[in-house]
Amino acid sequence: MAKGKFKNTVSIGDVFAVSLPDGRYGAIRVADQIDKSYLIITTPYIGTEIPAIENEFLGDILIQNRFFFDNSRALLWVEGKVPKEVIYIGNIPFSDNKRKIFCSSFGGKWDDSVGMEVFLEWRWEHDRENFEKEIREEEKRIQEEYHNKPQKPKKMMKDETFWSIIFLLDFYENGEEKIIEPAVNALAKMRVKDIKEFEEALSYKLYLLDTKEHAKNIGEYSYNEITQKHFSADLFLYIRCSVIAEGKEYFDDCLNNPQNMPKDNSFEPLLYIASEAYTRRSGKEFEYITGCDYETFSNAAGWNS
Repeated sequence: MAKGKFKNTVSIGDVFAVSLPDGRYGAIRVADQIDKSYLIITTPYIGTEIPAIENEFLGDILIQNRFFFDNSRALLWVEGKVPKEVIYIGNIPFSDNKRKIFCSSFGGKWDDSVGMEVFLEWRWEHDRENFEKEIREEEKRIQEEYHNKPQKPKKMMKDETFWSIIFLLDFYENGEEKIIEPAVNALAKMRVKDIKEFEEALSYKLYLLDTKEHAKNIGEYSYNEITQKHFSADLFLYIRCSVIAEGKEYFDDCLNNPQNMPKDNSFEPLLYIASEAYTRRSGKEFEYITGCDYETFSNAAGWNS
């Protein structure tokens, strides 16, 4: 068993053990760093002891296949300080051909939930029935919670201005950050008031698309009350984002004709335009609560119909 310790600073290649809900350990590795943000790899290691730095699994990336994951690598950008709960094991330098790993997923603050993917994948392989049942119950709880929450938009950006910013998305670029950059840049030049009104308009449009009928028409992972096949609230949100990213005409069409919703196409970065613009404009984090919640199941009328 390796002796672990706390490490206050972070270097690329650092490996940390994480405590899993069942008392076992997983392990994560730092793949990249930009300022105070870190790209974290969840490794395939899972065991009853903290692994030694020589463990062969610590140099690999966990491949995820639970629910709607399809051989996707467990990579995530996080920000902030190293959680006190993680245990430093050692450092495994990256070879030149593996030095640069690309990832566009952002998970927020680095906390003790980072690295749990290996436990979730283990449950998918060894305890799937109970795992799926727990997820369904949690989704039901969230759905009921949102149904009891009043939703009313605050002042929104004028439609013409809103769609002119969406029109700036450059899908000819490679990489999600580059795609949204023209929109972020344009919004960052506006007033803080305008940034908030953009976010309000975006949230309301996502809210309008948050209905059972729209969720039933998103392809392989559509909502299905009969089979109760797993439905991802997050994926449905990202698919709704892709509708808006396509522009006003497509949004209006999908809003009125749920059967025309995109199939298995998503665009999560749309959610970050306002926050990126605000940070660029003010140098501060974007802390704003919209009148309508865009999270799935927020539109009670849309899910009760």
